[in-house]
Amino acid sequence: MPAIKSTVLAGLKDTVPFSLGVFAYGTVYGILSRAGHLTLAQTLSMSVLVFAGASQFVALALFKQGATGLAVVLATFFVNLRQVLYGLSLGPHLKGSGRGKLALLAYGLTDESYGVTMVAFAGGRGSPGYFLGAGLGVFGPWLAASLTGFFLAAFLRDPLRWGLDFAFIGAFMGLLVSQINSRLLVGVAVASSLVAVGAWFFLGSGWSVAAGALTACLLGVVSGEA
Repeated sequence: MPAIKSTVLAGLKDTVPFSLGVFAYGTVYGILSRAGHLTLAQTLSMSVLVFAGASQFVALALFKQGATGLAVVLATFFVNLRQVLYGLSLGPHLKGSGRGKLALLAYGLTDESYGVTMVAFAGGRGSPGYFLGAGLGVFGPWLAASLTGFFLAAFLRDPLRWGLDFAFIGAFMGLLVSQINSRLLVGVAVASSLVAVGAWFFLGSGWSVAAGALTACLLGVVSGEA
């Protein structure tokens, strides 16, 4: 038990730098939720039941446009397709974990927890407990920020003027830089970015995320870096 506790704490600790970014754009989510006329219960329920930052922002935009429930589900599904690829790359490191444990770990699978955990596995420090800690390190700040943003909305009408929206991008850039340690990976990152931009131009933002992630995964497998 002490060993498991220490690995969970290690995951929590290593996620702290990204947790600050999560809190910042989670606050923006809370603000936009209230501006979009969601109730406090609805705002927090989405953060608990969906727990996917990009998808929640997409859902808010679609709610504002009066989109149907099916349109919202399909859009968020495509935005989150990259999570399938994350799970596939994490799978070999989680062999031996039961279905119940895997389900719990899957709930905490986010861009931040995935990135931090993969770096830990590459350095020989990763474990299921570490991954759990990394997931908690994202979920806690996200839920707290959703609540904070909802109440701040009464005082802060335009979050963009404060640059809070950049926290979302900044957190992902930090994850990217921490994993690029060779020219090959630089090439993979550049190629994936170009594919994502092309998909965004022709197919829209939902497909761009999936296309970029799929490209990175395929190039990683072909090059032997996955």
